[in-house]
Amino acid sequence: MTQHRVLVTDILAESGLQILHAATDVDLDYRPGLKGKDLLQAVRESDALITRSGTAVTSELVNAGKRLRIIGRAGVGLDNVDVEACTARGILVINAPTANILSATEHTMAMLLALCRNIPEAHASVKRGEWVRTKFMGVELSGKVLGVVGLGRIGTRVSTRARSFGMRVIAYDPYIAPTVGEKVGAEMVSLDDLLAQADVVTVHTPLTDETRGMIGARELSKMKDGVILVNCARGGIYEEHALAEALQSGKVSGAAIDVYEQEPPPKDAPLLQAKNVVLSPHIGANTIEAQDRVAVQTAEMVVDALRGSIFVSAVNLPFEGLSDADAAPLISLAEKIGLFSAQIINGPITRAAIELWGIDERLLKIMSVASLKGALTPHLAESVNFVNAEQIAQNRGIAISATTHPIPHDYTNLVTLRAASAREEICVSATLFSEKNQRIVSVNNFRVEFKPEGHLIYIINKDVPGVVGKVGTLLGDREINIAEYNLARSGSGGKAMAIITVDSPLDKDTLSFLRSFKEMEEVKQVRL
Repeated sequence: MTQHRVLVTDILAESGLQILHAATDVDLDYRPGLKGKDLLQAVRESDALITRSGTAVTSELVNAGKRLRIIGRAGVGLDNVDVEACTARGILVINAPTANILSATEHTMAMLLALCRNIPEAHASVKRGEWVRTKFMGVELSGKVLGVVGLGRIGTRVSTRARSFGMRVIAYDPYIAPTVGEKVGAEMVSLDDLLAQADVVTVHTPLTDETRGMIGARELSKMKDGVILVNCARGGIYEEHALAEALQSGKVSGAAIDVYEQEPPPKDAPLLQAKNVVLSPHIGANTIEAQDRVAVQTAEMVVDALRGSIFVSAVNLPFEGLSDADAAPLISLAEKIGLFSAQIINGPITRAAIELWGIDERLLKIMSVASLKGALTPHLAESVNFVNAEQIAQNRGIAISATTHPIPHDYTNLVTLRAASAREEICVSATLFSEKNQRIVSVNNFRVEFKPEGHLIYIINKDVPGVVGKVGTLLGDREINIAEYNLARSGSGGKAMAIITVDSPLDKDTLSFLRSFKEMEEVKQVRL
């Protein structure tokens, strides 16, 4: 039996330590607070490292760990882990994305209730020896409208609890099936309708280019006077300066905030100076139960990964544990066509079917999961991985199927993803020419060949003269360098497709200008 040395450099709950002690093939090195040269030396002798937020897993530390195969982050956040450095070294990075769901849900409700009933101020008043009851007039939740932005695993649980308080729940999430809202009693509406109707708005989305600053001055102006705002998700979803001004003017009657654009926030941060706020220092996951779950999940997955399992909560590509070296690029290819499809389809995916030609049927399950992982990742707050991708898809009402065929028509291997939304169905196919030569070879009815990597511009336009020149001129004028320009057409006088690989992403103004060309039918930016 191969022995694996596991180094733990932060305090881990006893429940997790017991799992590591019980594993007969694990030698536990438990040294919370280890720093500097001692840390570097210990990492050199370890096969796995388990840490929380107290250890900075830098590229220097990663490269020092010549034996290092696994890094387990006992928590969700990865701000202290250089994931790129780990991936470059083939080190699997594991976290515990589901452990804090209940704690974050309950903290959201606790912050909302504390705000509505003025509990922090009332507590401080009594501690000062005061007894002024009339000063702390609150409001009830019952009968109010709660607007939930992001109906994932936390958003759905907040919705259920809010309804038990007698609230009417409306929700906005363009990336889930309507049936998800029906299951939790939430009416699905547009973002503008949610802002106009809600008495309370709570956000439960990831922080992405799409959601950063999604609630700013313009959105606040659309809300009811006296609206209440809650953010226990990610700092930066609300524009803090705009929120502070709305609190000052009374447009927003109160805000409960656990997360911030900068953590810790500077002393002159606008929310720290604002009135009618309840603030906490990013403690949504800080419960005994959540920390126990974090410890157990992390310890179990580290042990499983050391023993060769690929089905762990990995946040980078899961190459470790594969018995067939050829499988890794095929799994990566399946994930990429899912990622590509999710960014070009109009509307949330409701059905996903993967088909394999000329590929070992033993890879069907993992390639199906990989394609789902890619398709779900761009739009979800929670980490999507090989453990939970299928479950998340099912929870979101996505119908899943997977089939294999012996031999493709034109390629030695082919993987196809057919994805459908309420508005359309798309079909993307890709092949692997060699270990490092991945190609997408068709998109819908267009036969086009391009590398699934980097920054891409996806264009559907009328097949008329001059389009290529106009696009090239615009990108040149905006100093956007074109690496590849791949074209396909449906036939004379029909539609044409372009997949343009560029060296840097387009800004919103350039995208808008490109979409304004009269020949354009669709223009989307894709990141792979």
